Amino acid sequence: MKKVVVGLVLVLGAVGAVEVGVSEDVTVGGLSSGGFMAVQTHVALSEIVHGAAVFAGGPYFCAMGDFDTAITDCMQNGENINLDRLIRYVEINEKSRYIDKAENLVDDHVYVFSGLSDFRVLPIVNRQTAKFYERMGSNVKSIFDFDAGHNMPTEDFGIECKESTTPFIGRCNMNGALSSLRYLHPQRILNTIGEMKLANLFSLKQTTGKTVMGPEAYAYIPKACQNSLAQCSLHVVFHGCQQTIDHIGLTYVESTGYNEIAEVNEFVILYPQAYANEDLNPLGCWDWWGFTGKNYATKFGKQVAEVKRLINALKSGQIDSTQVYTTSEVIKE
Repeated sequence: MKKVVVGLVLVLGAVGAVEVGVSEDVTVGGLSSGGFMAVQTHVALSEIVHGAAVFAGGPYFCAMGDFDTAITDCMQNGENINLDRLIRYVEINEKSRYIDKAENLVDDHVYVFSGLSDFRVLPIVNRQTAKFYERMGSNVKSIFDFDAGHNMPTEDFGIECKESTTPFIGRCNMNGALSSLRYLHPQRILNTIGEMKLANLFSLKQTTGKTVMGPEAYAYIPKACQNSLAQCSLHVVFHGCQQTIDHIGLTYVESTGYNEIAEVNEFVILYPQAYANEDLNPLGCWDWWGFTGKNYATKFGKQVAEVKRLINALKSGQIDSTQVYTTSEVIKE
């Protein structure tokens, strides 16, 4: 039985150090603002991130630090996106060592998904994402013929597939998590999925402060990966706008299908959390236009740097964490 918590999360489980074994096999993915965040994390940290799954997200530095560009060209008027200009920005940032070497992107697997009924981030924007990565030499798989709205597609959880409303998770008879991870990790993913175990869900502190990110990230760590000698793959999943803990509780963490895949494929899933700041970021989006500072799309960006810290913490072999559910709740499962 899957347990979904909507609203604020009360963390009551055991506190302490947890062993974890994570290999160098690290990828990222996300929906909407999380898709944009996945792209900029991949490009900025390409020495440690080796692939990306982009659901309804645009190309790297699409907004060029401007909010108006973000909500026009990067969501609706994708034909105005100048890829030559964005690639020049990659070259400039690489030369300045603000991002890792772009040659790391060559042959990385990139999965790009856009629903035919997505009228929030139009498919033409995602086509530009695919073209950007193709020009960077990545191996791109694009899905543009599936009739979904602006949501994360799942087999049987959420809103009607063509809708674009909260919680922005769609009942689409399609497992987007499995489809994307199978492409990013073709030698790792089995055709079967397991059952999420509440005891394997942990929280760990984020250190940026609430103007940048929320106080906690979440990590799903199967028992097979709770060993510092394990060699589990790591996939970092970024939620979209209006999908933070304050908006929908743990629904995105628990109901998008990643944990069931992790359970039988030796994956750790990391869910960083943005924060719904009333003044700067009321919808709890990831920063892909510059509200956290001008270097937001580089490895010195406050959110990107924190994600790198979280990745390195998991790779260190031991994390200070809190088990999200109490023993009694796990037993009731």
